[in-house]
Amino acid sequence: MKSRRRALLMGLAAAAAPFVVTRGWAQGPAPFRFALTPVFLDNDAAVISALRAALAEGMGQDIELVQRRTYQEISGALLDGSVDAAWTCGYPYLQHKTELSLLGVPVWRGQPLYQSYLIVAQDDPATALSDLRGGAHAFSDPDSNSGFLVTASDLARDRVRQRGVISVVVPGRHDQAAFGVI
Repeated sequence: MKSRRRALLMGLAAAAAPFVVTRGWAQGPAPFRFALTPVFLDNDAAVISALRAALAEGMGQDIELVQRRTYQEISGALLDGSVDAAWTCGYPYLQHKTELSLLGVPVWRGQPLYQSYLIVAQDDPATALSDLRGGAHAFSDPDSNSGFLVTASDLARDRVRQRGVISVVVPGRHDQAAFGVI
């Protein structure tokens, strides 16, 4: 898993290098400012350190990792120029695609596909979305594919949420949403 994550990070850094050079960011002493959302946990120092090292090696310059709480904050930082690039979600990119440039996409099973997990507490018998009627559902960020949009779409399609049987909590981080159900 670690080598796969490192390979992904190195690929991202390699993909970002031409973009950085064309914008002139690779020149001068200022570090490249790369924003992260809470997908990268504050307490996962090893992952954050590996990301910084992979980006620095791939780009040949110092990297400043800037953490923000929400995708909306990340989008704002990209748009106002306070960061040079960011690890963000598809929906925030689509909201601002005329102002932003896409550098890479997630690859799953060799394809640019998307996968998300819906988790329940270990003692919860739910095996389908419809089994969640009457329970609480924790979302992490209203602009996150996995942390809100995919599940909200499925709930709406199955008319679970419209019936008012699921309370919605938005704690702001994927890990907090997970802890909310266990």
